[in-house]
Amino acid sequence: MSRWSWLALGIGAYIAFTLATFPAGVALRWFAPPAVTFAGVAGTLWSGSAATCSVEGFTVQALRWRLRPTSLFLGRVSANVDARIPDGFVRGDVTASPSSVRLSDFTGATSLPALSGVLPLPGVRGQVSVALESLVLEDGWPAVAVGQLKLGKLESLPLIPDGRGAYVPLGDYTVTLVEAPAGELAATFVDNGGPLEVQGTAKLDKARNYSLDALVEPRADAPEMLVQGLDIMSAEPDAEGRRRLNLTGSL
Repeated sequence: MSRWSWLALGIGAYIAFTLATFPAGVALRWFAPPAVTFAGVAGTLWSGSAATCSVEGFTVQALRWRLRPTSLFLGRVSANVDARIPDGFVRGDVTASPSSVRLSDFTGATSLPALSGVLPLPGVRGQVSVALESLVLEDGWPAVAVGQLKLGKLESLPLIPDGRGAYVPLGDYTVTLVEAPAGELAATFVDNGGPLEVQGTAKLDKARNYSLDALVEPRADAPEMLVQGLDIMSAEPDAEGRRRLNLTGSL
């Protein structure tokens, strides 16, 4: 082995040792964005943990990470992370660069009310779980999303208030995020049982304009309040009893 090979091996070993022993608390104070705060930090830059991590009012707990050191030589940070969030958990691979954040092989589960700070859906509650093959965030906005999202025990306040404040059951759904042109999101969705038989598509373009197109048919046990809401929001039923529902808007 040449002297240069020995030198490269020595430098590599020194870098690996430094990463393995560099205190996580010091590293986060130096490199974490001002909007991200940590508490109860322990371990090293390579393998560490934090009791809490907060960003824009959303807090995760029992955060643990294991860094992939080679990513640092490519100008980004890549790590496997595991954490608790309100009503659930997240785990998977996270890669961050100055311009984007990528999640891959990422799973998580929580309740919709627990996400109200980042996904405001007033009057809607239920459980949500995700299994993402890939999610790329650019400037905090999803530019690429491929994977699956499941909504369970979904229910909402009635479209026509009845004064009781009782929630109307909507059922269970699977949303499949599919490949789309750069900067756009596309999905298909179907019901997994409940008061409505549903199948449809959804799109979100670069200008944050969304469109939803679905065929909806109330099942025999659908609450009357839900059927009345469909009468207002959808077209007249076709020969098979299906109603077309079109929604457009911007975020």
